Amino acid sequence: MRHGEDSVVVEALLAEFRELLGSEAVLTDVEEFCDPYDPTDLAHRPAAVVQPASVGEVQAIVRAAARYGVPIWVSSQGRNNGYGGSAPVLAGSVVVNLRRMNRILEVNERLGYVVVEPGVRFFDLVDHAEATGGAWWPSTPSLGWGSVVGNTVDHGFGSTEFGDHAAAVAGLEVVLPDGSLLRTGMWASSTSTSYGTHPRGFGPNITPMFMQSNLGIVTKLARWVSPRPESYAAVTAHADDPDALAPLIDATELLVQEHTVRNIPNLTTSLGAAAMRAPRSHWTRAGVPMPDEDYRALCAALGTGWYNLRLALYGPSAVVDAQLDRVRTVLSSAVPGVRISVNRIRGEDVSDETVRTHADRVQAGRPSMMMLETAKWWSDDGGHLELAPIAPATGADAVRIADLLRPRLEAEGFDFWPSLYISGRSLMFLAVMNFDRHDPSRVQAAYRVAEGAIPALAEAGYSLYRGNIRHMDLIQSTYDFGDHAYRRFVEGIKDLLDPVGILAPGKQGIWPTRYRPEHRD
Repeated sequence: MRHGEDSVVVEALLAEFRELLGSEAVLTDVEEFCDPYDPTDLAHRPAAVVQPASVGEVQAIVRAAARYGVPIWVSSQGRNNGYGGSAPVLAGSVVVNLRRMNRILEVNERLGYVVVEPGVRFFDLVDHAEATGGAWWPSTPSLGWGSVVGNTVDHGFGSTEFGDHAAAVAGLEVVLPDGSLLRTGMWASSTSTSYGTHPRGFGPNITPMFMQSNLGIVTKLARWVSPRPESYAAVTAHADDPDALAPLIDATELLVQEHTVRNIPNLTTSLGAAAMRAPRSHWTRAGVPMPDEDYRALCAALGTGWYNLRLALYGPSAVVDAQLDRVRTVLSSAVPGVRISVNRIRGEDVSDETVRTHADRVQAGRPSMMMLETAKWWSDDGGHLELAPIAPATGADAVRIADLLRPRLEAEGFDFWPSLYISGRSLMFLAVMNFDRHDPSRVQAAYRVAEGAIPALAEAGYSLYRGNIRHMDLIQSTYDFGDHAYRRFVEGIKDLLDPVGILAPGKQGIWPTRYRPEHRD
């Protein structure tokens, strides 16, 4: 189905949706559900939006869409703005938006897991945890308006010990493309009491198949949360040396591997901190790249370094004492002159009043909306596009990616704005391109950088784990072992589960048979 075609069929389907759900649940004003950072885009514009309020309604929507042969695209809150928001890969799809399914179904206070629907925001989960005593801290991304389910199944990151959100999932409830209902892991047993505590069941573990996936619609998720610690220490290390990237990464990876640090540390320049306070014009009048003297003046004004590392420690006070000593020793040995500061507080005293900086808040599982300010770097009405390659967690790999990306970004007029997250033995290297979203030339420049950088990164050994809707085919093409054996395998499953090809065609570069010939190299 292409944009503008089969409008009669779509209207007939929407009429059935109105009968099933009520007219208030069917929206034809789709502006909010387009890509918020590319407002003129027609190549990914949905035909309509439907908002179910129950699992039964999701099942009815899927069955009706299959009868009519109309593609549907699923969003939870639809706030994944740097990657396309709620916009579908395939124009003319009907967005199934799950905001109305917003119940927190369970918080297990004994074992520390939650069961939520897709419309539950991180703000909602944090508020609920606070209202019930605050004994558990959810891992959250920087922005609290997004869906717990949506972020998790798209492999989102947070900053606590369960900051690898997908890895903290015990089980899922999924509506399949034929409208039937499936539960994964121990949840596949109707009598199991371990659905929230154990991540596998009997047989192949299929839970990950429904993450970054167009094989089903996740309607419930069981995920682990962290116990409130006796002592919380938010640690920041500022390094003034432009060559400190590699030693900081290597030292941090050592701390993570030996489990001194159990959260997901983040290493950045000072541009993000600057952007949360003022636009670029406040810090420099120069073009790109920003002159070193202006950048150093910016760092001096903020009290930051050329590179800045944040990490957190949690646990009994005596344990945190020992961890802090080890962190100071390792970082000071790796980067002479590094400045280390610690904001230490009892876990029970953590609140919006006592933990005020963005970094300290999010590492305590308290999101905000502060990061949205960074989109105003060039314009009050800005947007951004992100590149997110995965690499081994070594300083040499981090430098290699930086050397590959920086000249590409700066050649197109983007400041080099890296943000690295260290998880286990790998790192995610996030490169952000900010632009005025109402300037089509700058939007297209960001796409152009991505289209050149994605294959170059893959050739160097660093494929992306996530990407904008426009680049999903390109990213998938870099997973090419065995002449794209992975893609063939998943598309074979897609054709079995979704023979009509209606559920999110093109998501992650996976296409059903009916569209496949149009979307291959």
